[in-house]
Amino acid sequence: MVFVVEIVSAEFFNGDKTAAYDALKFSKVWDLYIEHYDTTHTLSKEYLLDEIRDAFIDKGVSFSC
Repeated sequence: MVFVVEIVSAEFFNGDKTAAYDALKFSKVWDLYIEHYDTTHTLSKEYLLDEIRDAFIDKGVSFSC
């Protein structure tokens, strides 16, 4: 999950890991990835970012990039 925070912070929050973690928790994406870790840890970076972008938009999460 550290990897997810790293890529989300770089892609959406100008490197702010705290904002990335908070957004993941607020949107409940964090819970989804924890619950299904056996599958989610095998997904590509691009797939994860696309999925997270869609989830942020659906949940109304503001991001900077």
